[in-house]
Amino acid sequence: MKKTNRFTLLLLCISMLVVVLFMGIKSIWSTKEAKTFDAKQEEVHKQEKPAEKKPHKEETSDSKENAVPAITPISMDDALFIGDSRTVGLMEYSQIPEADYFCSVGMSVFNIHDEAVSVPNVGKLTLTELLNNKTYKKIYIMLGINEMGYKFENILAKYEELIDFVKEKEAAADIILLGNLHVTQSRSRSDEVFNNAAINRLNQALSKLAKKKKIAYFDANVLFDDENGALAQDKSSDDTHLYAKYYEEWGKWIKEQTALLLKEE
Repeated sequence: MKKTNRFTLLLLCISMLVVVLFMGIKSIWSTKEAKTFDAKQEEVHKQEKPAEKKPHKEETSDSKENAVPAITPISMDDALFIGDSRTVGLMEYSQIPEADYFCSVGMSVFNIHDEAVSVPNVGKLTLTELLNNKTYKKIYIMLGINEMGYKFENILAKYEELIDFVKEKEAAADIILLGNLHVTQSRSRSDEVFNNAAINRLNQALSKLAKKKKIAYFDANVLFDDENGALAQDKSSDDTHLYAKYYEEWGKWIKEQTALLLKEE
Protein backbone atom coordinates (compact mmCIF):
# COMPACT_ATOMS: atom_id res chain seq x y z
CA MET A 1 0.00 0.00 0.00
CA LYS A 2 1.25 3.37 -0.84
CA LYS A 3 2.20 5.85 1.86
CA THR A 4 -0.45 8.33 0.62
CA ASN A 5 -3.23 5.79 1.01
CA ARG A 6 -2.09 4.87 4.48
CA PHE A 7 -1.99 8.45 5.52
CA THR A 8 -5.51 9.08 4.18
CA LEU A 9 -6.85 6.01 5.99
CA LEU A 10 -5.25 7.20 9.22
CA LEU A 11 -6.91 10.60 8.92
CA LEU A 12 -10.26 8.97 8.23
CA CYS A 13 -9.98 6.80 11.37
CA ILE A 14 -9.01 9.78 13.50
CA SER A 15 -11.98 11.75 12.12
CA MET A 16 -14.42 8.94 12.90
CA LEU A 17 -13.03 8.66 16.44
CA VAL A 18 -13.46 12.40 17.01
CA VAL A 19 -17.06 12.23 15.75
CA VAL A 20 -17.88 9.31 18.07
CA LEU A 21 -16.35 11.10 21.07
CA PHE A 22 -18.23 14.33 20.23
CA MET A 23 -21.59 12.55 19.95
CA GLY A 24 -21.01 10.78 23.28
CA ILE A 25 -20.18 14.03 25.07
CA LYS A 26 -23.22 15.77 23.52
CA SER A 27 -25.53 12.97 24.64
CA ILE A 28 -24.24 13.19 28.22
CA TRP A 29 -24.63 17.00 28.24
CA SER A 30 -28.18 16.85 26.85
CA THR A 31 -29.21 14.36 29.50
CA LYS A 32 -27.76 16.58 32.21
CA GLU A 33 -29.57 19.66 30.80
CA ALA A 34 -32.87 17.74 30.62
CA LYS A 35 -32.57 16.71 34.25
CA THR A 36 -31.79 20.29 35.26
CA PHE A 37 -34.84 21.61 33.31
CA ASP A 38 -37.13 18.99 34.83
CA ALA A 39 -35.90 19.91 38.31
CA LYS A 40 -36.58 23.58 37.65
CA GLN A 41 -40.07 22.85 36.29
CA GLU A 42 -40.88 20.73 39.31
CA GLU A 43 -39.83 23.60 41.59
CA VAL A 44 -42.06 26.03 39.64
CA HIS A 45 -45.04 23.69 39.97
CA LYS A 46 -44.44 23.41 43.68
CA GLN A 47 -44.55 27.20 44.00
CA GLU A 48 -47.70 27.50 41.89
CA LYS A 49 -49.57 24.76 43.70
CA PRO A 50 -52.29 26.38 45.88
CA ALA A 51 -52.10 25.86 49.57
CA GLU A 52 -54.41 23.20 50.88
CA LYS A 53 -57.54 24.59 52.50
CA LYS A 54 -57.69 24.05 56.17
CA PRO A 55 -60.85 22.44 57.48
CA HIS A 56 -63.50 24.98 58.57
CA LYS A 57 -63.30 25.61 62.26
CA GLU A 58 -66.42 25.21 64.25
CA GLU A 59 -67.85 28.41 65.72
CA THR A 60 -66.39 28.98 69.14
CA SER A 61 -67.95 30.71 72.08
CA ASP A 62 -65.71 33.75 71.41
CA SER A 63 -66.95 34.10 67.82
CA LYS A 64 -70.52 33.86 69.01
CA GLU A 65 -69.91 36.64 71.50
CA ASN A 66 -68.47 38.89 68.77
CA ALA A 67 -71.36 38.27 66.35
CA VAL A 68 -73.63 41.24 65.60
CA PRO A 69 -76.86 40.68 67.52
CA ALA A 70 -80.18 40.79 65.69
CA ILE A 71 -82.30 43.89 66.19
CA THR A 72 -84.92 43.20 68.81
CA PRO A 73 -88.41 44.21 67.62
CA ILE A 74 -89.90 47.08 69.59
CA SER A 75 -93.46 47.92 70.48
CA MET A 76 -94.98 51.02 68.91
CA ASP A 77 -98.17 51.12 70.98
CA ASP A 78 -96.59 53.90 73.08
CA ALA A 79 -95.60 55.98 70.01
CA LEU A 80 -97.04 59.19 68.59
CA PHE A 81 -96.37 60.56 65.11
CA ILE A 82 -96.90 64.30 64.52
CA GLY A 83 -96.76 65.64 60.99
CA ASP A 84 -98.12 66.62 57.60
CA SER A 85 -99.15 64.64 54.50
CA ARG A 86 -96.09 62.34 54.65
CA THR A 87 -97.16 61.36 58.18
CA VAL A 88 -100.69 60.77 56.87
CA GLY A 89 -99.03 58.30 54.47
CA LEU A 90 -97.28 56.58 57.37
CA MET A 91 -100.59 56.35 59.24
CA GLU A 92 -102.31 54.72 56.28
CA TYR A 93 -99.61 52.45 54.85
CA SER A 94 -96.68 51.93 57.26
CA GLN A 95 -98.21 48.88 58.96
CA ILE A 96 -97.78 50.50 62.39
CA PRO A 97 -101.47 50.67 63.38
CA GLU A 98 -100.76 50.49 67.11
CA ALA A 99 -99.21 53.98 67.14
CA ASP A 100 -101.20 57.24 67.40
CA TYR A 101 -101.07 59.81 64.60
CA PHE A 102 -101.69 63.54 65.03
CA CYS A 103 -101.42 64.65 61.42
CA SER A 104 -103.14 66.42 58.53
CA VAL A 105 -102.24 67.34 54.96
CA GLY A 106 -101.78 71.05 55.69
CA MET A 107 -100.17 70.83 59.13
CA SER A 108 -97.18 73.07 59.90
CA VAL A 109 -95.33 74.45 62.90
CA PHE A 110 -97.36 77.64 62.45
CA ASN A 111 -100.83 76.08 62.82
CA ILE A 112 -100.19 72.92 64.83
CA HIS A 113 -101.89 74.29 67.96
CA ASP A 114 -104.84 75.81 66.12
CA GLU A 115 -106.78 72.86 64.77
CA ALA A 116 -108.36 69.74 66.25
CA VAL A 117 -107.40 66.52 64.46
CA SER A 118 -109.20 63.18 64.33
CA VAL A 119 -106.78 60.71 65.92
CA PRO A 120 -107.82 57.11 65.13
CA ASN A 121 -109.11 55.21 68.19
CA VAL A 122 -108.77 58.36 70.31
CA GLY A 123 -111.06 61.06 68.93
CA LYS A 124 -110.94 64.59 67.57
CA LEU A 125 -108.81 66.84 69.72
CA THR A 126 -106.00 69.39 69.74
CA LEU A 127 -102.37 68.49 70.34
CA THR A 128 -102.56 69.98 73.84
CA GLU A 129 -105.61 67.87 74.67
CA LEU A 130 -103.96 64.74 73.29
CA LEU A 131 -100.77 65.17 75.32
CA ASN A 132 -102.76 66.07 78.44
CA ASN A 133 -104.75 62.85 78.22
CA LYS A 134 -102.22 60.29 76.99
CA THR A 135 -98.63 59.40 77.84
CA TYR A 136 -96.12 58.41 75.16
CA LYS A 137 -92.60 57.02 75.30
CA LYS A 138 -91.70 57.75 71.67
CA ILE A 139 -92.77 60.89 69.79
CA TYR A 140 -91.82 61.43 66.13
CA ILE A 141 -92.12 64.90 64.57
CA MET A 142 -91.91 65.53 60.83
CA LEU A 143 -92.89 69.00 59.65
CA GLY A 144 -91.37 71.53 57.30
CA ILE A 145 -92.72 71.07 53.77
CA ASN A 146 -95.80 73.25 54.27
CA GLU A 147 -93.63 75.92 55.91
CA MET A 148 -91.49 76.51 52.83
CA GLY A 149 -91.87 80.04 51.57
CA TYR A 150 -91.94 81.42 55.11
CA LYS A 151 -88.93 83.19 56.58
CA PHE A 152 -86.37 80.51 57.42
CA GLU A 153 -85.50 81.86 60.88
CA ASN A 154 -89.19 81.93 61.81
CA ILE A 155 -89.61 78.28 60.79
CA LEU A 156 -86.75 77.21 63.06
CA ALA A 157 -87.99 79.34 65.94
CA LYS A 158 -91.47 77.80 65.76
CA TYR A 159 -89.96 74.32 65.41
CA GLU A 160 -87.93 74.87 68.57
CA GLU A 161 -91.05 76.09 70.40
CA LEU A 162 -92.86 72.90 69.39
CA ILE A 163 -90.03 70.70 70.67
CA ASP A 164 -90.00 72.55 73.99
CA PHE A 165 -93.78 72.20 74.25
CA VAL A 166 -93.69 68.43 73.62
CA LYS A 167 -90.80 68.02 76.08
CA GLU A 168 -92.77 69.85 78.73
CA LYS A 169 -95.84 67.66 78.22
CA GLU A 170 -93.97 64.36 77.81
CA ALA A 171 -90.75 64.71 79.81
CA ALA A 172 -90.03 60.98 79.84
CA ALA A 173 -90.53 60.45 76.10
CA ASP A 174 -87.84 59.99 73.46
CA ILE A 175 -88.44 62.75 70.91
CA ILE A 176 -87.23 62.04 67.39
CA LEU A 177 -87.16 64.52 64.53
CA LEU A 178 -87.72 62.97 61.09
CA GLY A 179 -85.97 64.65 58.18
CA ASN A 180 -88.19 65.78 55.30
CA LEU A 181 -88.13 63.57 52.23
CA HIS A 182 -86.82 65.00 48.98
CA VAL A 183 -88.96 65.65 45.91
CA THR A 184 -88.07 64.20 42.51
CA GLN A 185 -85.43 65.88 40.40
CA SER A 186 -88.03 67.03 37.84
CA ARG A 187 -90.02 68.89 40.50
CA SER A 188 -86.92 70.22 42.22
CA ARG A 189 -85.71 71.78 38.97
CA SER A 190 -89.05 73.39 38.17
CA ASP A 191 -90.16 74.63 41.61
CA GLU A 192 -88.59 77.73 43.14
CA VAL A 193 -90.01 76.97 46.61
CA PHE A 194 -90.35 73.20 46.97
CA ASN A 195 -86.94 72.02 45.81
CA ASN A 196 -84.22 69.79 47.21
CA ALA A 197 -81.78 72.59 47.93
CA ALA A 198 -84.35 74.15 50.27
CA ILE A 199 -85.20 70.75 51.80
CA ASN A 200 -81.53 70.00 52.43
CA ARG A 201 -81.05 73.39 54.06
CA LEU A 202 -84.01 72.75 56.36
CA ASN A 203 -82.95 69.19 57.20
CA GLN A 204 -79.42 70.31 58.07
CA ALA A 205 -80.86 72.94 60.40
CA LEU A 206 -83.20 70.37 62.00
CA SER A 207 -80.27 68.01 62.55
CA LYS A 208 -78.39 70.78 64.38
CA LEU A 209 -81.52 71.66 66.34
CA ALA A 210 -81.87 68.03 67.42
CA LYS A 211 -78.30 68.05 68.72
CA LYS A 212 -78.95 71.32 70.54
CA LYS A 213 -82.06 69.87 72.20
CA LYS A 214 -80.34 66.51 72.81
CA ILE A 215 -82.92 64.53 70.89
CA ALA A 216 -82.61 62.10 67.98
CA TYR A 217 -82.77 62.83 64.27
CA PHE A 218 -83.59 60.24 61.57
CA ASP A 219 -83.23 60.97 57.85
CA ALA A 220 -84.84 58.35 55.60
CA ASN A 221 -83.73 59.93 52.31
CA VAL A 222 -81.04 57.23 52.14
CA LEU A 223 -83.85 54.76 51.41
CA PHE A 224 -85.54 56.55 48.55
CA ASP A 225 -83.01 58.85 46.85
CA ASP A 226 -81.64 58.25 43.37
CA GLU A 227 -78.04 58.86 42.28
CA ASN A 228 -78.72 62.61 42.09
CA GLY A 229 -79.84 62.91 45.71
CA ALA A 230 -83.48 63.37 44.72
CA LEU A 231 -86.56 61.25 45.38
CA ALA A 232 -86.38 58.42 42.83
CA GLN A 233 -88.90 58.98 40.04
CA ASP A 234 -90.13 55.37 40.16
CA LYS A 235 -90.97 55.67 43.87
CA SER A 236 -93.45 58.55 43.52
CA SER A 237 -96.62 59.17 41.50
CA ASP A 238 -96.78 62.94 42.06
CA ASP A 239 -93.07 63.88 42.40
CA THR A 240 -93.58 64.51 46.13
CA HIS A 241 -95.17 61.56 47.94
CA LEU A 242 -94.17 57.90 48.05
CA TYR A 243 -96.13 55.05 46.58
CA ALA A 244 -98.00 53.15 49.32
CA LYS A 245 -95.62 50.17 49.37
CA TYR A 246 -92.66 52.39 50.25
CA TYR A 247 -94.38 53.74 53.36
CA GLU A 248 -94.27 50.21 54.73
CA GLU A 249 -90.52 50.06 54.04
CA TRP A 250 -90.16 53.44 55.73
CA GLY A 251 -92.11 52.31 58.79
CA LYS A 252 -89.95 49.22 59.16
CA TRP A 253 -86.82 51.37 58.93
CA ILE A 254 -88.11 53.77 61.60
CA LYS A 255 -88.72 50.84 63.96
CA GLU A 256 -85.22 49.46 63.35
CA GLN A 257 -83.56 52.83 63.90
CA THR A 258 -85.59 53.34 67.07
CA ALA A 259 -84.58 49.92 68.39
CA LEU A 260 -80.90 50.82 67.84
CA LEU A 261 -81.41 54.19 69.51
CA LEU A 262 -83.05 52.71 72.59
CA LYS A 263 -80.33 50.06 72.83
CA GLU A 264 -77.64 52.75 72.88
CA GLU A 265 -79.40 54.67 75.66
